[in-house]
Amino acid sequence: MSEINNTQNLLDTKQLKAFLHIKGDATLWRYLKEGRIPQPKFSVSRSKRLWSLDEVLSHLNKFSGGEK
Repeated sequence: MSEINNTQNLLDTKQLKAFLHIKGDATLWRYLKEGRIPQPKFSVSRSKRLWSLDEVLSHLNKFSGGEK
């Protein structure tokens, strides 16, 4: 399940880290705390969280100054 689920456009933690070119979990959680990435859309369990690709892209665009 290393490919993006195109039917629902959801990324799990591993896929999100690969998408953002992040290697460690600590970096991902720091980005969440700093607001650099949105909170997960779904929390299936403590270890299984899912993000909407559209929300991630929109948030990154805002965070990088793409939208005013």
